[in-house]
Amino acid sequence: LCAPGSAAVAPRAGRSSRARMSLTRESFSLVVLGDLHLEDEMTAHHEARADCLAALRKYSLLDVSTVVDLRGRRAGELTITELELVLDAAREGELLDAHLVSLGDLGRKDIRHKPGDAGTSKSFEDALAYFDGFAPLELSVITGNHDLEGLDEFGTDEANLQAWMKCFSLDAPWWAKQVARRTLIVGLSTTRFRESPYSSHEVFISDEQICWFERTLQQHPASDGWKVLVFSHAPPMGSGLRVLQGVHIRNGCAWLNHCGTPEQSRAFLRLVREHSQIKLWASGHFHLSHNYEDAICFREGCAFVQTGVVGPKSTRDACRQTRLVQGDEAGLRILTVNHHLRDEAGDAIVRLDAELDYASGELVLAHGSEDYDHGDWFSAYTPEEADGCYLAAPSGRVACTQTEPAAVCWWRMADGRTLGVHGGQVVEYDAETLSPLGIVVEKERLLGREVVVVNEGEALVLIDNRAEGVPPLVEVIHPNDDGSYWLRLQRNKRVRQAEKLREQLEASGSRSSETPPPDIRVADSARRPLSGISLLVDRAARSGVKIRISGVIPHWGGG
Repeated sequence: LCAPGSAAVAPRAGRSSRARMSLTRESFSLVVLGDLHLEDEMTAHHEARADCLAALRKYSLLDVSTVVDLRGRRAGELTITELELVLDAAREGELLDAHLVSLGDLGRKDIRHKPGDAGTSKSFEDALAYFDGFAPLELSVITGNHDLEGLDEFGTDEANLQAWMKCFSLDAPWWAKQVARRTLIVGLSTTRFRESPYSSHEVFISDEQICWFERTLQQHPASDGWKVLVFSHAPPMGSGLRVLQGVHIRNGCAWLNHCGTPEQSRAFLRLVREHSQIKLWASGHFHLSHNYEDAICFREGCAFVQTGVVGPKSTRDACRQTRLVQGDEAGLRILTVNHHLRDEAGDAIVRLDAELDYASGELVLAHGSEDYDHGDWFSAYTPEEADGCYLAAPSGRVACTQTEPAAVCWWRMADGRTLGVHGGQVVEYDAETLSPLGIVVEKERLLGREVVVVNEGEALVLIDNRAEGVPPLVEVIHPNDDGSYWLRLQRNKRVRQAEKLREQLEASGSRSSETPPPDIRVADSARRPLSGISLLVDRAARSGVKIRISGVIPHWGGG
């Protein structure tokens, strides 16, 4: 992705009249806002902002006694660091060394084709006005998938992105900022919506941006004592964070570069593995709370952190929460500001969730989870090598949804692709990280059928034996052109709009010359090439020929 010796251009971080972070002190506080999605009624958002500022004051980094002592001494007796502390404390008070990070998705979630919709100039301006209410906190913001959805106002992703950058005084949508003596925060932004090959809501980090990120890490190594905290709208593949299978996995937009090449989608966890200075990676996108067991996951020495929402129309589980991250030379503290929970005084309840100790490299969770197991919050299953569900040499029936509706298993096909059965569906997983990629066979299609693997992973077939007195119905599951199996069920929004327009014009007796942009390809997931053993099984099924496949239940094939 990043050619050796290639230059990494450092973008301008943006102008700010807000308080600056100290480059000599070790401590800092970060308010991390999830998907903002401004609403018509902003009472809850304003309440959340007040809650965050109150939490910063309650857990202030200002050491009042130290400042009082320094103020009692003559200026000539103070070091530069001490003088800086006195001046910053006078300007910022209890909000000393605090910073605001927004994970994007700024505008109104329900698209009305009016200014204020997500991705419009007005949504950016309204969000900036909202952020100004956090003064004197310095602001850092990244794009979310909805921030490039201004289809009515902008013809291209580039124009949409430029309007966003202009509003927030940025030269590039990605940035790196030093917030303490040896602590760097990094923001990565999605840069495409109209040009997405499949789901427009995929959070895509370009190769140029990945290259810049890698160079930035090389310039701030762990050997020099650097700590790096990363922010992106969606989490990286392999993070282990909870994801909704029925929404983000089904639509192919759960992870960074979900629909990209394996090299693109795996780049982020690779960088975490190679650079031990990455200590935290915060993301939003799912509109889920911090109360789940997998709302914080610890992988490769990095805490991956889910960030909730503040808007009542955005939450999926009735919780409204913001992250508060505090750090010093010893480690990190990860807290939750609960906007929906109040104490007797009417203040938002602030909860410690986890502490990361730099010296030991251990993450300690402060409490258990309040998990939900019912279908509405169904989490995608992530296989593990020793979970007891792995089929080492699959041949024959691996699952039957009629007799074993709760079956869970996974296996590797002969070409290395990883498939499994979970929740009554066939799912594909990334072969390296084992993160869920997408749905291969949906519940309705799999219901009552047997899942059969042919010749240790040469082919995957579905068998329906429910009709008595007739040959079983056999369906071969063919791979896509790129070798993957998962269905691209959500298509590019701009292409879908063009198709809908043509259909409307056709129904009215006229035709439109508008066609999907030439640089967009919409894959037909129903058309999969026939090859090898799959072709043999498919032809046999169509012609009524009975064949033997080792391990299949005796009444199919008949010997």
